[in-house]
Amino acid sequence: MNRPQEPAPSTPGPAGGRAWQAHRSRHRAQQDLDAHAEQGPFVPPTIAEHDLVPADQPDLITGQAALLDLIDAFRKAGSFGFDTEFIGENTYVPRLCLIQAATTDRIVLIDPFTVNDLTPWYALIADPTVEKIVHAGEQDLEPVVRVLDSAPANIFDTQVAAGFVGLDYPMSLGRLVAELIGDDLDAGAKFSRWDRRPLTERQLHYAASDVRYLAAMRAELRSRLESNGNTRWAKLACEAYGDPDRYTPDPLTRKVKAKGVNKLSRKKRAVLNGLLLWREGLAQQLDLPPRALVPDEAVYALADGLPESTRELAGVKFLPRPVREDHGPALLETIRAALTGPVPKRPVPPKYDRDEHRDAVSDLWQRIAAYCESMDINPSAITSKRELGTLVGAAMDHHQPPPLNVNTGWRRQLLGDLVGPDLLA
Repeated sequence: MNRPQEPAPSTPGPAGGRAWQAHRSRHRAQQDLDAHAEQGPFVPPTIAEHDLVPADQPDLITGQAALLDLIDAFRKAGSFGFDTEFIGENTYVPRLCLIQAATTDRIVLIDPFTVNDLTPWYALIADPTVEKIVHAGEQDLEPVVRVLDSAPANIFDTQVAAGFVGLDYPMSLGRLVAELIGDDLDAGAKFSRWDRRPLTERQLHYAASDVRYLAAMRAELRSRLESNGNTRWAKLACEAYGDPDRYTPDPLTRKVKAKGVNKLSRKKRAVLNGLLLWREGLAQQLDLPPRALVPDEAVYALADGLPESTRELAGVKFLPRPVREDHGPALLETIRAALTGPVPKRPVPPKYDRDEHRDAVSDLWQRIAAYCESMDINPSAITSKRELGTLVGAAMDHHQPPPLNVNTGWRRQLLGDLVGPDLLA
């Protein structure tokens, strides 16, 4: 049995990055201990017999030559499933710890710690001639855009496709495997120390299970999509993964988790936005997650209090001392610059009655849900009540609605007049 070993300690980041280790990191450590507690030798669960489900143990890819051979084999196969394991709570860009991939007769685990160059792998993910099967694959696909400045291509997402055959959306991998294949996944190592080497037998089994069933699920979903006529819609939904803008973080659209943010004045909102952009840049420079560097509560307290001196910075709640001491002047300059710059547009209060708006949103949701269910589509795969709230609000105030998912692209084609100019009729 491979016993858990602690990875080599990471180097403390500038400004005391290790002191700001997120709660999620502590949670991972505890989950890891629980999953790998001594309970005797690990006995892997029985794998369902299925022509498209490989039952063998995974092969380990630890060198560049082996990776290139694997890529050639996948190109010849024309289709494969893949997943990745990251640790995201300690670095600005989540640290890639493992790549899992599978065809109908083989499972492989690629070790990014020993493979010198993953560029050929990412080029394969961007190759439109080879199908890649994923489940909720946005984070797995993001490195293609960041590393290659290219876009993923020919992606089939089993979670997305499930929404177009009348299943729950979003549905976890484990539930979807049970629904389509009738097997159970072992979730014991999900929140694990994937940077540990060697990986334990439980980790190896869990990692393989994440891709073991993808090809079989793809085949079953393809059959159901052909039966209900939704192949085109599922394909268009999966093609959204090819939009590079999907993977570009925007700190100004990320929700700020601090009480009182929505009550800030326009001037203080400008300061908040300036601080969010400053935090993002510093986090990238120091290779730390933005919220671990400066918590949202501290960003709000700075924007609300508008400190003007290093002495006043010392009284800002939740602001870590290393940030205050090492970056105090930059913080104060960011606040001053934002106070003299442009302010966000004044929000226009809605004119509609809130009760009428709520009822109209509920009515539109029910009509869309009935239409989607008649097509064997889960309406949550198409839109949400929150998005419909924006659409209905614009219609009730006689404004041109903003471009939304639901009223643009393939969704607009699918829903037709339901989201057209007479949507409240």
